[in-house]
Amino acid sequence: MNTKRWLYYTVMVGALPLVIRCFILLFLKDTSFGMFINPIDFVFLGLTLNLTNINELNSLKRNDKTKGDFKEEKAWWSIFTIVFLAVNLGVLYLNEFLQLSVLRGVTLKITSVLLCAFSLGYSFYIIKQIDKS
Repeated sequence: MNTKRWLYYTVMVGALPLVIRCFILLFLKDTSFGMFINPIDFVFLGLTLNLTNINELNSLKRNDKTKGDFKEEKAWWSIFTIVFLAVNLGVLYLNEFLQLSVLRGVTLKITSVLLCAFSLGYSFYIIKQIDKS
């Protein structure tokens, strides 16, 4: 997969909830910046990016047996990131459904955005490495 296809098919599709939220907020009277940042949308974008990493690396592994170590190491990092994103998603759902006051909403938002940013950078790195080979 080249960088353009990755950007169009993976990043844009994964970011659709964010894009739709921005579009809807254009039409609302009373909006705030806090309405734009929904941490669950960022977690889903991060999950989409990491699942794409695993899929791309596995398809390359089937086609080329020479660089298996590189591909397996990168896939493990994506799995590791998916675990953190899944835990974060579970905590976000618990916080939303149970309305727990012991969890900090700001910390959950920051964690979600940082994990998403890491996933975006890591996925871009993997796509660039795949393009080189």
